[in-house]
Amino acid sequence: MECYITYCVKGFLAFNSENELISEKLFPEDEILNRLADIDDKKIVPEETEIIDEVSNDYDEIIIESNKRRSDYGNEKVNIKTPNPAGEYLRSNYEEFGLDSEEITEIYRNLAIYRIKKESSSEDKHLIQAINTIDEIDESISKQIERIREWYALYFPEMEVIRNNETYIRLISENKSKDEIIKAKPEAFPDDMIDLEEDINPKDIEIMNNYANSIYEMQQTRKNLEEYVDFKMQDIAPNLRLLVGSSLGAKLISHAGGLKRLAVYPSSTVQIMGAEKALFRHLKSGDRPPKYGLIYQHPQVRGAKWWNRGKIARMLAGMISHAARRDVFTKTFDENAFDEFIKKAEEIEKNNPFPTKTTKKRNEERSKGKNKKRKGKKKRKRR
Repeated sequence: MECYITYCVKGFLAFNSENELISEKLFPEDEILNRLADIDDKKIVPEETEIIDEVSNDYDEIIIESNKRRSDYGNEKVNIKTPNPAGEYLRSNYEEFGLDSEEITEIYRNLAIYRIKKESSSEDKHLIQAINTIDEIDESISKQIERIREWYALYFPEMEVIRNNETYIRLISENKSKDEIIKAKPEAFPDDMIDLEEDINPKDIEIMNNYANSIYEMQQTRKNLEEYVDFKMQDIAPNLRLLVGSSLGAKLISHAGGLKRLAVYPSSTVQIMGAEKALFRHLKSGDRPPKYGLIYQHPQVRGAKWWNRGKIARMLAGMISHAARRDVFTKTFDENAFDEFIKKAEEIEKNNPFPTKTTKKRNEERSKGKNKKRKGKKKRKRR
């Protein structure tokens, strides 16, 4: 004999094969939103366990509407079927069970607001916004510095000897004229300079100084954001921060969409995260698959010999997955993780001082293939 279990905004209900209500376990009124959110997150709530235990004594098979796996219940009588006859009957006869469509709509509206608030209060969401802001500021600063250098060269072309962008902007923002800049950094400028000050309108100089001030303030904002990202990483992902640094760790979390999502990704996904275009190109045209994505920014990967980068990236991706899982699930800190990574990377470099024969052959074949393509293109052009 079988029974069917379904749920609604009020709680869990059990029906027999003739759609007769045999049991119900209602949610506490002040816990309805929490219970519905837990069900969406694939958690087993107390009312669900209670109603299964109650009907288990009288029925041989319990068919339940659920987004969870059968093994999660630990009961051999439980089977999953969504939708099941009880759920379809309940949704067709809400009024019979004292449920109003407007009330249901209001509860689910409040549930949506509740989930949005819960998500927005998550610490890694603020971290993601901060690291994305840094990337956008970097792009903006790069363009604006290029513009101010070109513009300020009309007034003081000798300033081009200042290669450091931060120093360049600071000198302009803190000093209102060419003479003040020279006094602030006399060793950087030659004695025989062209004097263009008479040909420059004071209003033009003022505008350029104001523009430099805005860039300087943006640079200071970026520094503050970097400190904030480092603080957040130390707070929510200390293992990941130790292994790859605050900036790269935050970028990995941002790309994954959250620390928890990064923790459940397999290491193979972490390894090529950020190289999706190359991966799809490989799947579409058969080009070489990418060996690394964002983790190429790690000094040990970027600084390794080219034939060892893939091996080190693969090993680092596995350690990143373990670090993220420690940060999310066990909340334990492994202070030796970085030293272990460095040791393993050095062993890879030591054991592979030269590229293997297969690697050399692959490179030769690749270069031959490129040459053939180039020759083919030239012949087509001649025709």
